Amino acid sequence: MSEPVIVREFRIKLYPNNFELVRNFYENELGFLVTNHWDRGSRDKGVMFDVGGTTLELLSPEAECQPIAGCDLSLEVDDVEGLWSQMKDSKDVLHELRHNKWGDTSFRIADPEGFEISFFTEDKTEI
Repeated sequence: MSEPVIVREFRIKLYPNNFELVRNFYENELGFLVTNHWDRGSRDKGVMFDVGGTTLELLSPEAECQPIAGCDLSLEVDDVEGLWSQMKDSKDVLHELRHNKWGDTSFRIADPEGFEISFFTEDKTEI
């Protein structure tokens, strides 16, 4: 049996067609923390966000990209109901706040280019 691969960092890279619009969404509307950024021209821009110990990296595409399919983000937050009250009127809501039978409460939005993001909080039950 071979040795396991040791992963030191997990990054998700997105290549939005409208880099500035999508960057503004993650940085200013969602308030994700910027850990690094650069701008060396229209085809060499990037920004990195700390998202719960994972890096979300936006990079300017060299050519127009197809919409992302078959992938989304699920982010656990401390207070999904409080976050929902802040976001419900200003975002592209895909599903409203709901209590799920698998034990969490969640809602789903899309970023400006349609990439789906779920926010959830595990339900606390009394024992």
